[in-house]
Amino acid sequence: MAQEQKGIDLTGQPFAKHLADNNSLPLQASETAFEKARGVNRVEIRTGFASARIGGLHGEVLKERLAILQPVFESGISFDFLKFSADGMSFVVPESLREKLEGVLHSSGAEFEVKGGRAVLIIHAVNMRDEAGLVAKIVSQVIDSGANIEHLGEMHDRLLMLMGKGGAEKAKAMILASNPEAEA
Repeated sequence: MAQEQKGIDLTGQPFAKHLADNNSLPLQASETAFEKARGVNRVEIRTGFASARIGGLHGEVLKERLAILQPVFESGISFDFLKFSADGMSFVVPESLREKLEGVLHSSGAEFEVKGGRAVLIIHAVNMRDEAGLVAKIVSQVIDSGANIEHLGEMHDRLLMLMGKGGAEKAKAMILASNPEAEA
């Protein structure tokens, strides 16, 4: 008999697969089901995140990172957007786990800061890497909106930026104004 596997619910994570739902992206005139128009076609905000920044690590920084991440893992805290810096690391967790994470980090003795009220601004654009200057244009618009980009990640079809919720709303409005064909 096949052993039953536990499913992991990733729907609350900023990179969840359901973000590319074909039903939420209507086709443009003269497109077939496998084509999408180039350029920005959707802008969305996912809220409910907190960002953690751990710093002040020295000596064998790799071992110190692992010594912090092990208890985070053991406490059942899932995180995204892991970024390493010379003296530490940063990552994003669901806002609902903020207090639990702060307790784990406090126990580690590391220098840390956890900011709540974070949002992930997601800009969908087919083959964005192939369009010269598109990523730079989008990032410039977000900066011009006054938003403070804390993390940035990109894929072939989307750009993800972590920032405060207010900044994400301003940036979304600016991007939609310059891309009227895009969905909100």
